[in-house]
Amino acid sequence: MSLSFSDLFDTDAPLVALSPMAGFSNPAFRAICHGMGCDYAPTELTSARSIVYNGVAKSYRFMAIDPEHEGVTAIQLFGNDPEDFTEAMKIICDDDRLRDVDVFDINMGCPVPRVVKTGAGSALMKTPDIACDIVNKARRTAESLGKVLTVKTRTGFDGDDHSGPEFAYMLARSGAQAICVHGRTARQMYSGNADWQTIGKMREKTEGTGVYFFANGDVTDGPSARKILDVTGADGVMIGRAACGNPWLFSEVKEYLANGTKNISRNITVEQKCDMLLRELDGRAELIGEKMAVLEMRSVMPRYIKGFPGASALKVSLCRANTKEQIRQILNNCLKGNDYEY
Repeated sequence: MSLSFSDLFDTDAPLVALSPMAGFSNPAFRAICHGMGCDYAPTELTSARSIVYNGVAKSYRFMAIDPEHEGVTAIQLFGNDPEDFTEAMKIICDDDRLRDVDVFDINMGCPVPRVVKTGAGSALMKTPDIACDIVNKARRTAESLGKVLTVKTRTGFDGDDHSGPEFAYMLARSGAQAICVHGRTARQMYSGNADWQTIGKMREKTEGTGVYFFANGDVTDGPSARKILDVTGADGVMIGRAACGNPWLFSEVKEYLANGTKNISRNITVEQKCDMLLRELDGRAELIGEKMAVLEMRSVMPRYIKGFPGASALKVSLCRANTKEQIRQILNNCLKGNDYEY
């Protein structure tokens, strides 16, 4: 009997997970979130075809896992050829650094044009036969490797696409052991409101298949997490952008779901946010080097300092910094009430 997704977790409570996000879901941040109560956090997406043709070296930084500090691990792959997925999974499991991964997650929700134009990501919602062939073959490969197979998708490709429930059912019947649905269409990208009702219809359609079901979209605190679970009937919740720069959100959500109390993340101090920013910076630097880590943090740091006094000027100074020491000095000056210079 194959391992189920739920078998990986020692809890019957709803899982609270970090949604895989390009530019954010690095090992350092995933480990931080795990320490704050996050149950599960897949990597950002990586091209299955690139792995097949180039090996893991070129894409390793996007697939790097840290089982000791992030708990259950998952590598997310994208593509449009079933054979690419099966070969990529085997190559990954032949790598000493990656073979202990627990889950392979197939991306069928990315709306970025460079992914969609290749027939991958959310474009697979328009080719359900290919999508199901990918899941079917990838599931068999995952089982042979002792891994679990999951899928992340959306409610539809555009506003005229109402096939979401049937698509989710087909994925489950093809072998997906967990499905996460982001409550927006591909055309919406990340704009507008998440459609929890359609997520609920997709969950209802998969009832009885044994698939674990995550709801994702517009979860920003404990009450919204409770509401999306109630509205959709999902087993667990995935949190995306709201957690960026705010890993304390997982503690808040877990506490609210368990006891109905909130305000945990409301009491986080400026000092704690600065310390966490530096911790993520240091973790990124260990993996990709200081120069690249500082560059990548320019899109992350504004999220940590949101709401700080003089946040606009602080953001400008942080995004001009070129070294970790410069960032530390700017933050120290901020805490001392000095100008944001280095």
